Amino acid sequence: MKKKNSFLSQIILLIVIFLGMQNAFAQSGTIKGVIKSADGKPIESASIKIKGEDAGVVSDKQGVFSIKVPPGKAIAISAIGYQLVELVPVPGQENAITLNQLVTELDQVVVVGYGTQKKVNLSGSVVSIKGDDLTKRNTIQTTQALQGMAPGVTVTSNSGKPGKENSSIRIRGIGTVNDNNPLVLIDGVASSVDAVDPNDIETMSILKDAASSSIYGSRAASGVILITTKRGKTDKVNLTYRSSVGFTTPLVLPQNATAWDYMSLYDEANGNDLRTDAGVAGGAIYGATTINNWKTSTDRDAFPNTDMMREAYRDKAFQTQQYIGLSVGSEKFRSNTSLNYSWQDALLPNTEYKRYGLRSNNSYTVNKFLEFGFDLSMRNTKIKDASPGTQIEGMMRHPAIYQTLYSNGIWGTSYAGGTHPMQQMYDALQMRYENYQEILAKVSAKITPFKGMQIDFWYTPKLNWASFKNVNKTADVYDYKTGLVAVKNTGLATMSEQRDQTVENDLNLILNYTKTLGKHSISALGGFQYLTNDFNTMSAFRQGNNFQQFEQISSYDPTGMTNSGNANQWALMSYFGRLNYNYEGKYFLEANVRNDGSSRFANGYKWGLFPSFSGAWRFSAENFMKNIDWLSNGKLRASWGQLGNQSGLGSNYPFALNVATNQFRVFNGQLNPGYAPVNYALSNISWESSNMIDYGIDLSLFNGKVDVTFDWYKKQTNNILLNLAIPGVMGYANSPKQNAGSMENIGWDAAVSYKNKIGDVSFKITGILSDVQNKITDFGGLAPQVSGTHVRQVGSPIDAFYGLVSDGFFSSFAEARASSVAQFGKLQGGDLRYVDQDGDKKLTGADRVVLGSPIPRYTHSLELSAFFKGFDLTLFFQGVGKRDSYVSGWTAYPFQNASTALIQHLDRWSEANPNPNAAYPRLSINQQSNNLQASNFWMVNAAYIRLKNIQLGYTLPTSWLKGTGLTGASFFANGNNLITISKMPIGMDPESPETTQNTVPLLATYTFGVNLKF
Repeated sequence: MKKKNSFLSQIILLIVIFLGMQNAFAQSGTIKGVIKSADGKPIESASIKIKGEDAGVVSDKQGVFSIKVPPGKAIAISAIGYQLVELVPVPGQENAITLNQLVTELDQVVVVGYGTQKKVNLSGSVVSIKGDDLTKRNTIQTTQALQGMAPGVTVTSNSGKPGKENSSIRIRGIGTVNDNNPLVLIDGVASSVDAVDPNDIETMSILKDAASSSIYGSRAASGVILITTKRGKTDKVNLTYRSSVGFTTPLVLPQNATAWDYMSLYDEANGNDLRTDAGVAGGAIYGATTINNWKTSTDRDAFPNTDMMREAYRDKAFQTQQYIGLSVGSEKFRSNTSLNYSWQDALLPNTEYKRYGLRSNNSYTVNKFLEFGFDLSMRNTKIKDASPGTQIEGMMRHPAIYQTLYSNGIWGTSYAGGTHPMQQMYDALQMRYENYQEILAKVSAKITPFKGMQIDFWYTPKLNWASFKNVNKTADVYDYKTGLVAVKNTGLATMSEQRDQTVENDLNLILNYTKTLGKHSISALGGFQYLTNDFNTMSAFRQGNNFQQFEQISSYDPTGMTNSGNANQWALMSYFGRLNYNYEGKYFLEANVRNDGSSRFANGYKWGLFPSFSGAWRFSAENFMKNIDWLSNGKLRASWGQLGNQSGLGSNYPFALNVATNQFRVFNGQLNPGYAPVNYALSNISWESSNMIDYGIDLSLFNGKVDVTFDWYKKQTNNILLNLAIPGVMGYANSPKQNAGSMENIGWDAAVSYKNKIGDVSFKITGILSDVQNKITDFGGLAPQVSGTHVRQVGSPIDAFYGLVSDGFFSSFAEARASSVAQFGKLQGGDLRYVDQDGDKKLTGADRVVLGSPIPRYTHSLELSAFFKGFDLTLFFQGVGKRDSYVSGWTAYPFQNASTALIQHLDRWSEANPNPNAAYPRLSINQQSNNLQASNFWMVNAAYIRLKNIQLGYTLPTSWLKGTGLTGASFFANGNNLITISKMPIGMDPESPETTQNTVPLLATYTFGVNLKF
């Protein structure tokens, strides 16, 4: 019996040991598997991790992996471009796992004209930008966030003054001498890019070719930007709060020469001006003794050494942005409502920008056939500006020998003897107040009578109000020693006000039908739009006010007052349609047509027909291409389209005769009032027309890790509206607009992106490069139109730089006077020597040539982004590879119109240092006629590359947020316009066109913020 029990005990012990071994084996068991895409291709470098843990493995080239997993534990499988899969693996067998591609890749839905399409099905040239990508730039103006984001799109900011950046957007260059701004539609309603807060944007689509844009007809000649704002989602309630604070600093500032350098240079210039015919320099104004005493003195009240530009600008100016959004949704009702507030102080005093915004998008589903919508948008923008005139230029020109502010707090005087620009700004002597208000309501209905058929209707009334107030106060100049009035201001205080109102009504009806028949997919769209615009303005002017603290026009003397007003209306009626055909996801055809009728043209010329055609071949879907593992998607595109433009008319009706009242003429010896014609009426004026062809290719490689897009295009604009002169004897004050010009743009744009994941680090690299060449091909028979340093003529880019060609300096007084070519003024050593192009021994207009172009070429950007365990880092570089700029005015010529000298003017040609490579010619005060001529000497290379944006962020793990009510929380630090590499002179920014003579420099911005989600 004992033996039996002993045997049983041994059996039980063995069973226990065996089970224990099995458990130990299970705890360290190895799971094997293979990962493939939906079409059966192995996925390399897929990440396999135990759910909730950081450690993991990656799959090999055949998609095979092996990982140790505790029993019952789930694993998470992810790969770039594929949806995440979580599952509990089966031990002891090979786990076959299939990953489906993300919707955001080939199946991404892109907003197009009056609808949406899958990205893979597009046959036109369209760029789609996510709202989150714009938000992370953290700019107050949305336009600035768009810079460098899309190939073929050039964004330029011209000023750093808050609310006065004057940013421009150009899609594929300049196509006309008239308006080149793209059509911007926010949820189908015409507006501007800056009219929407970046946080409200869901997506932004940019239609670049005529085939994509022609559905918008006459308003789309310069491209189209479609902005879709966020809407509520079913069964979700989300509260979002985003807050940021920051500060700005000037990016570049000119630097004055010191007071002693200024006087020394001034004496040199005066000596050159008084030089005798024998070549002997004239005497000094200041002299060495005065200059030395000035330099060594410690009494800066008596011997100033100022730099008004750098003294007036503060080191920092603060700003903040606040945004709160509430999104709610049920099966029937969906709503997204947001409030936003932006405030930006300026680096200059008494200047600021404020913006308040409300947006509410609402929809209600009655049943499966009917849905109603109501959207509301309100915006209020206030701008206070203490430098509305020439104060910026005046500060830059202020010589260092004139005081800005004495040590006892009394203001100095300007070089002209009155108040100087710095006092005008700090004491608010010249103020401009601007207020812009907009309210927009959109009422819509969506009817789905049967499968495949959808009818959309919306009506949008939009009201815009704008008010402008200019207040100019007077001030006395005081003696800094006695504190008494030194100069009594006898001028009159003035004030002007203007009120504008625009009422726009937009009515749209769209019918859209889609049908799939086997391998054939067809969709047809037809629509109607009626748009009216009613504008009126009133203005008033008064002068004389003994109580200047009251900035109301009623407090001014009505004597000599003036009042004026104006109004205009226009309307546009349109019919349009689109037909799409798709065969088996391989072959795509699209045709668009729009017929626009404008009230601005006479009968017989009102209507313009704008068609387009496009096609695409998705060659990667062909059977003979499916075994190419590295090719995920490949598509060839081609398109042609025609667009129109009537912007050159402004508010005019060219077929109508305008007359001016109160035109007095003498008849029979008496002065009699009457009427006089202002314009010559022409009834045969019609649309400008643009024809564009586009060829493109889209590639997605290595399971979506690499994406490539390339487009080549040619755009020809005909019938450009130009002012052609008529004989003066006809008695008309203005020459009429006529369809006379033509212009050509040829260019290409490309984008390449690469994304991958190495261990816990995900990263993406995106590069963009674009180029366009512009040329005027017909200018209505007009002679070259020269304006300053620019020309408009056949064969040249629009507004090309134009002037003489310099081949250096005259090396001496004797060489200058012995010149065989008649130049300008009395020549000396150090004056510019010009090339006599036609050999007639004199310089005339015939010796001028095209010197360059201000149109940017080879615009480029590079974005580097990385993500690691909650941290994200993005660096964004942007620039221009080729661009010409021109140095003129006081930045080129010191002492012009009593202006200062800059530090760079020390590098000039002089008798003491006759450097043939000097940056500036010999100095002069009043004898600059030769060197002031437009020439290539003053051309500068405006190519640049700039670290436009850098952002570092951290997202808190969701496990940290339990019990807080938060579903997400992140923090970020952001910088804009940080580092610039260029060859521009000191104080000039390469992004600003030509020289910055009366504008605030662009700003570097540093912000810190938080994103919270509830």
